[in-house]
Amino acid sequence: MLTTIFLIQRRGFSGFSRGIEELHKKASVILEDLVKNISIVMAYRAGNDVSRVYSLYLEKVYKQTLLHGILTGFVFGFSRFMFFACNGVLLWYTAVSIRNGYIDLPTALREYIVFTFVTFALVEPFGIMTPNTDKSGKDLVRVFDIINHVPKISHDESTALKPVNAYGTIEFKNVHFCYPKSPEVMVLRDFTVKVDGGHTVGVVGVSGSGKSTLLSLILRFYDPVSGQILLDGKDLKQFNLRWLRSQLGLVQQEPVMFSTSIRENIVYARQNASETEIKEAARIANAHHFISSLPKGYDTKVGPGGVELTPGQKLRVAIARVVLKNAPILLLDEADSRIEDESRRVVQEALDRLLIGSKTTILVARRESMMRRVDKILVVNGGQIVESGTHDSLVSNKDGVYAKLTQPRFVKGLRSHFLASTQ
Repeated sequence: MLTTIFLIQRRGFSGFSRGIEELHKKASVILEDLVKNISIVMAYRAGNDVSRVYSLYLEKVYKQTLLHGILTGFVFGFSRFMFFACNGVLLWYTAVSIRNGYIDLPTALREYIVFTFVTFALVEPFGIMTPNTDKSGKDLVRVFDIINHVPKISHDESTALKPVNAYGTIEFKNVHFCYPKSPEVMVLRDFTVKVDGGHTVGVVGVSGSGKSTLLSLILRFYDPVSGQILLDGKDLKQFNLRWLRSQLGLVQQEPVMFSTSIRENIVYARQNASETEIKEAARIANAHHFISSLPKGYDTKVGPGGVELTPGQKLRVAIARVVLKNAPILLLDEADSRIEDESRRVVQEALDRLLIGSKTTILVARRESMMRRVDKILVVNGGQIVESGTHDSLVSNKDGVYAKLTQPRFVKGLRSHFLASTQ
């Protein structure tokens, strides 16, 4: 009887387990994408959409897990009932047999012990179905610590400003900033600059000088330790955070790709976009041709982190995404720094198209070719602006930091040491 139950459990529940594992894997992929690419998720205000898709998978997992749990509990409980019931019956029968003289006490005890070990061996496999409540309890404590955490920056302030749109003038006023995990390292020191609406500003400097930090502060991933960041004359803290990020388009140094199709990666910017709008955004980004040449076109899966695409292709899909969003302010963080040579021309054309128009653009870049296309260049070192001007004016100053940065003989590994010595 117990052997039959065990075989039923092994064969019947294995199908349940495989189905639940597949759902768990799909849900885990969504969750991993969300956590790994949290900056782009928040920048594109896609947290609610991702949560909704994740919740759909969790509902399916919950229903199957509940049924599996009920059946598992029934089989486990029934097996334990049979074990103790058989032992109870055997004890009663042994006692009656000894009293009536059918068997002697030593033989009865020996047979009882043998029977107990045999039945225990049959029931033991069901022990793997016993929940590990201690470990689960500790895990749940950590999970609820995260769930109950109250962020310092609220996403949906009901009383915050939500203008129709942003003109795009951005101003840093005496901003000091350090990252929470390294309060002793001041990344920006008394940083002051104004970017007029509709202008394109390039930011250059060595690694660790604070370039990418400027973009994180504009996106309000962090708030300054002191000073103000203004948008159209008003402090960023006065704006509704979701509205603020709706006005910002972001392309990161490492283009973020989610483990879905190319189409879903593009419409991440605007879920209600039409097919025509998606393809037009891809054309502007020089991506439509290579996407159309793929066997499944826009429905091609890019794999974890976009592993199925080259760096140049990933960047063009990311550019298509920001084109589709059509935000009045663009933030580009060294977008062309990791592109293979054969893709550089088409990527450069896509970036040139992206920079055309009246959008406010802050461009963090290393390449001189990109700096020729901006209205003004800010040279940042040690958390401060050490030079500013156009490419031609800065290059003409042979003793300036920018001119020395653009000299080929200063290899990447030596630039930091060189600039430190110029301060």
